Amino acid sequence: MADCQVLWNNVLDVMKASTNEAIFQSFFSVVHPLSFNANKFVIKVDSPLVADWIKQKYISVIENSLSNSAGTNIQLIIQCDGFENDSENEISASQAKVKNKKTFSSNLNPNFTFNNFIIGNSNQMAHAASYACGQNPGRSYNPLFIYGGVGLGKTHLMQAIGHAAHEKHNELNVLYISCELFLNQYIEAIQNRTLAKFRDYYRSNVDVLLVDDIQFLSGKVRMQEEFFHTFNTLHNEGKQIVMTSDKSPQELKGIENRLVNRFEWGMVVDIQSPDFETRVAIIHKKLEQFGQQFDDDICYYLANKVRNDVRKIEGAIIKLLGFASIQNEPVNLEMAKECLKNYVSTHAVTLDLIQKSVGEFFDLRINDLRSSRRPKAISHPRQLAMYLCRNMTNCSLTEIAQSFGGKDHTTVLYACRKIEDQKNKDEIIRQQLATLEKNITGSVQ
Repeated sequence: MADCQVLWNNVLDVMKASTNEAIFQSFFSVVHPLSFNANKFVIKVDSPLVADWIKQKYISVIENSLSNSAGTNIQLIIQCDGFENDSENEISASQAKVKNKKTFSSNLNPNFTFNNFIIGNSNQMAHAASYACGQNPGRSYNPLFIYGGVGLGKTHLMQAIGHAAHEKHNELNVLYISCELFLNQYIEAIQNRTLAKFRDYYRSNVDVLLVDDIQFLSGKVRMQEEFFHTFNTLHNEGKQIVMTSDKSPQELKGIENRLVNRFEWGMVVDIQSPDFETRVAIIHKKLEQFGQQFDDDICYYLANKVRNDVRKIEGAIIKLLGFASIQNEPVNLEMAKECLKNYVSTHAVTLDLIQKSVGEFFDLRINDLRSSRRPKAISHPRQLAMYLCRNMTNCSLTEIAQSFGGKDHTTVLYACRKIEDQKNKDEIIRQQLATLEKNITGSVQ
C-alpha cells in the first residue's frame, strides 16, 4: 500500500501547479496527513475555514489525485473541530419550510460572482469565508462581517455569496440590499402604517440577507432597534446574514453595543489593498471581460498608477480604451502615460509618507514614532499618525500596527478612538490634523 505522506506529497504537487502561491500557503501548507486505510485518506486541519474551503472547492481534485496515485478509489476525510464531513446535502428545518419557493432577488450584479473575483494575499481569507457561506448558507460563519476600504471588493464578495447560495440551493430567497435602502423602506413603512408587512417580509421570507454598508446604521436609534430584532429572528432560524462595512465592528461609531456584539458572533474578516501582483491579475481579468489585451508594460504601469481601489483600476482601463478609440490608435505605453497622467494621485498616500510628514511636523525621527517610548512628546504624535493612517489609507489595523514597529492592532484602535474624541473637544488638535492632512495631500499632487 502506498505511503500516506508520499500520496499527500503528490497531491501537494498537483495543488501547487493549479493554484497560486497565496492560496497554497494558506490552505494546503497547513494540512497534516494522518492515515490511509480501507480506501479512506484522513487529513487534519486546525481551522474550520480551511476545512470548508478544501471540501467545497478542492475535494474532487484531491480525491482524483489520491486515487490516481494509489490505483484505487479513495475517499478524503477531513478532521477538524467544529467541522462535519457529511453535512453537504443537509437542509435545516427552517430552510425546509421554504423549499417550495423559487424567488431570487434580481438586484444582484451578474458580474459579481466568485469566478470573476481575483484572489490575492489581501483578500484570500475574506474570499474563503464568503465561499463557505455561499455553499452552506446559515451554517458556515453566520453572520459574516466583511470590512475594508472603498473599492476593494466587499460588495463583489457579498453578491457572489448570493449567486452561489441560489445556485446550490435554488429554493432559498436571497436578498441583497444597501443599508440606506433598508432605512428608506423602514421610513416608508412607518408613514404608510405597514410596519407589520415590512417586518414579515424581512423576518419570514428572506433566507439569505446581504446588507451593504451597515455603518449607515450609525446614529439611527429606531432603525437599529428594527434591525436588531430582524437580525435575531433570522439568526435564530438559521438564516444567513452577511454585512459589509468600511470599518471593523469595534470601530463603528453611534451603534449600540448589543448590535456590535452580534456583528461579531460569526466571523469578521477584512479586505486590504491589493498588492502589485493581485492588481496586475485584476487588470488582466478586466481586460478579458472587455475582450481586450494590453502589453505587460502597460499593465504594470496601470498597476503602479492605481493602487488602492479596484473600481478605479476598472475606471482607468475604461478611460484608456475610450481615449484609444477616439485617437483611432492601438493602446501603447506612451498613450497610457498621456491619458492617465492626472488620474488619481491619492494612491500615493502611504503609511511611510504619513509617518514622515508627522515626524517632520513635530521634529521627530520616524524611528521615534515606531519605538515603544511613551513620553507625551512622542506618544501624541504617534497617535495622530495612527489616526491619519487609518483615515487616509485603506490599510487594516494590523497593517498599520506593523508599520509602527510591530505593535498590536488594539494599540491603533485605542489611538484612533482617543484622537477622534479629542479632536471634538480640542481646537489645537483639530488644527494639527488639518495641517497634517494638507501637508500629506499636497505632497502627492
